[in-house]
Amino acid sequence: MRSLFVMLVLTVSAFGYGYWDIFGFGGRVPSLSPPSAGMCGASVPDTSSAFSVFTNPSALTGINRLMVSASGWETGWNEIITYHYTCTEPHRDNLGGMIPRGEFAVAFPVWNGISAGAGIAVVSQYDMTATMQVYREVGYLHRELYKTMVTDATGSLNEALVSIAGSLGPVNIGISPGVRFGSGESTTFSNRVSGPDSTIVESWDQSEFALRAGASTSLGYTVVYSSFVSGDSRYMSFADIGVSASFPFLKGGYLGAEFALYDGNWLKGTAFARLPGVVEGSNIYMGIDGYRPEGALKTGLGFSYGGDYTFGNYRFSAAYQLQSRYRDASGISTDYINHVFDKGETVMIGVERVF
Repeated sequence: MRSLFVMLVLTVSAFGYGYWDIFGFGGRVPSLSPPSAGMCGASVPDTSSAFSVFTNPSALTGINRLMVSASGWETGWNEIITYHYTCTEPHRDNLGGMIPRGEFAVAFPVWNGISAGAGIAVVSQYDMTATMQVYREVGYLHRELYKTMVTDATGSLNEALVSIAGSLGPVNIGISPGVRFGSGESTTFSNRVSGPDSTIVESWDQSEFALRAGASTSLGYTVVYSSFVSGDSRYMSFADIGVSASFPFLKGGYLGAEFALYDGNWLKGTAFARLPGVVEGSNIYMGIDGYRPEGALKTGLGFSYGGDYTFGNYRFSAAYQLQSRYRDASGISTDYINHVFDKGETVMIGVERVF
């Protein structure tokens, strides 16, 4: 049993929602602000939000008032494991809901266009209980159930950052160094059809350096931007480059696209839009993305929508975001599995105030 557990930890290098993710990167929070969630996690600079400490620190450059932002979210998840057709139970459906989490950020001007900020947020969650079945061959076209493994996990990974942002000529630059920390525990029950059962409890504790950074520049109607997030043993690095275009007929809105790499090799493409809402002071957000992680059976898809409303010194926002992924069996150490599909659905709300 312990050797199988070790193989799971070593061979699965994916983040998502399901049995194998419990032992690795967990369920990564897909977006760290409601407007970003409404655009499938795009890191386009948001100059009116302290959440930029996390999404793109370059957006804090030149702010002239104190901004305070807070948000909360809840994620529901689903995983479908499809086994070889000769197995006695060819499908396994795992589903559940994460514990509601949130974030807090503040940003303020310092001097002569230089701004600073700070924030704390949950960036990955491990609140999942999932079941996986192990089969063995008893005939050329027949596999029987050998044991059922149930893992119950808890925990979260968090970031606490400070930010500094300013301009170098026409380019705005921001960095957010800090610490990524957290802890968790998983209990795996191995229930054999015949023979002794076993239980393994594994815990982890982490405290690592974390860095988020961003750069942006305006070119007429367009903004070209980039962002970077450092990685570690429980969090994949992220780097992207994108462009947004705001034309007069959009009345303050914009259209955009960005391309990103997770862990240096998982390509993700996102198209997004912010459009003026029907009510004055409101905006509508929309996004769609696609990406191919390691061992992808086909391109995973995501979509999102959301909106915000500014009333006086307050800004209220909300978003819905769905992320899905298809994996083949190449990254899974369990025999007789054809593919795994998992998805996460996140609802996020936020409130911000300018002083």
